[in-house]
Amino acid sequence: MNFFKCTACGGCCSGDGSVFLYPEDIRSLAENFKMPLQEFIDKYTDFVILEYCEEGTSFSYLPYIIMKKENDACIFLKSKKCSIHDFKPFQCKNTPFVSEFFTDDEWRKYLMKHCPALMRLKEEDLEQYKPLAQISDEKNQSYEFLLRQNGYSLEKILGVTLPEPKIIPVGS
Repeated sequence: MNFFKCTACGGCCSGDGSVFLYPEDIRSLAENFKMPLQEFIDKYTDFVILEYCEEGTSFSYLPYIIMKKENDACIFLKSKKCSIHDFKPFQCKNTPFVSEFFTDDEWRKYLMKHCPALMRLKEEDLEQYKPLAQISDEKNQSYEFLLRQNGYSLEKILGVTLPEPKIIPVGS
């Protein structure tokens, strides 16, 4: 059996996609940078709302704070290396082993052809990483519960002021 060992190539940190930050990620990052929460958010993040179209007629909205990007890469990717590796956020720690990796065959096959660490694995090696997808799902469920408890207000949860969000349509 082969094991996943990130090669730190920086491929996950650039291109399409965003790093979604949970409130505890933001607090941890601000603490590690020895910055007030508001200053960290203003300097390193963007506020977005994902707009989901359900059954063509109704919409749901989920607010997220995401890591800023520079030149189509994470703001913390320096010389193709993660400058916050020792305290990187949850999503970064668990990539690529999220639910979509196991349910979207096309995406998984693409990653397995392009990620140096995944290239070393066979399909049967991946089974051992399914529990990470479950942890990711549970984290998302906890986040959505926290949002519901707080009227979907990240400002209330974090005690900060956020700019106007960018609305991002998801699906059709």
